Amino acid sequence: MDFLFGTVSNAALALLGALLLDRWLGEPQSWHPLIWFGNWATRCRKAWQLHATAPKWLQRIHGVLAWSVAVLPCVMLLTLLLWLLPSWFEWAVGTLILYFSIGWQSLREHATAIAKPLHEQDLLQARDAVGRIVSRDTSVLDETQIAKAGMESVLENGSDAIYAPIFWFLVLGPFGALLYRLSNTLDAMWGYKTPALLHFGWCAARMDDVLNYLPARLTVLTYALLGNCKRALWCAWYQGRGWKSPNAGPVMAAGAGALQVSLSGAATYFGEVQVRPTLGEGPEPTAKDLDQAVRLVDKGVYLWALLILVLI
Repeated sequence: MDFLFGTVSNAALALLGALLLDRWLGEPQSWHPLIWFGNWATRCRKAWQLHATAPKWLQRIHGVLAWSVAVLPCVMLLTLLLWLLPSWFEWAVGTLILYFSIGWQSLREHATAIAKPLHEQDLLQARDAVGRIVSRDTSVLDETQIAKAGMESVLENGSDAIYAPIFWFLVLGPFGALLYRLSNTLDAMWGYKTPALLHFGWCAARMDDVLNYLPARLTVLTYALLGNCKRALWCAWYQGRGWKSPNAGPVMAAGAGALQVSLSGAATYFGEVQVRPTLGEGPEPTAKDLDQAVRLVDKGVYLWALLILVLI
């Protein structure tokens, strides 16, 4: 760890600084580095993607090349920067990289934008708000379906947007957090199972699965410790394993079990109705349960920060 980040205490202080910055400033809207990376990734896709009629193995190779060209130069540039800068500057660089890699306050704001109109019975505004963070069709969702979609997104993104970048930051330093965030961004851009992206986006989806595997299991334990532990672990093991995503399933099942609600069910994606297995146990959620999901994620952040500051 000293080789990757100077000293362990620097990592803990950088984590604390990044979390405070995130809660204070939130996510930059017009100048976030991920916006620039998204533009770069779009250019890489245009340069390397083949037509969907090309052999799938060749599409996958081009997808690997596009992923590598999009991600590796950014990680190498950061490595060079850390090598050139004086060691006392590592804390500032680590703090900024982690700040740009996590989305704690952004997740809370998106959830509040859904919960507030739900509490006020304003379904039109709630549908619009949930449609900004999920890929399913939200135009005809009722109150329960909106609450479900919001909770599923909050619980899953608690892992993707908060705990996973912190995990890789602790394991590999600033370039671990950067590698994870760029990989996760490419999965969000290229990881869909549409005809155009099924094979080209294969590498982006698999890399995201690999990088999320351990953080997702730690998230399961986090949700379990902070809620109904027995039900959370049971749901993660017996329900999450059958989910289409090897990481999102256990995480959402654990969160639903911890909060004792039932999630999932039928949802429409890209014009196709998908009947998804139930996650969790208990009544269907309401706006109050969405509030509880945000509090569960918040308590998990506090727990992680406390353990990291105490243990390292």
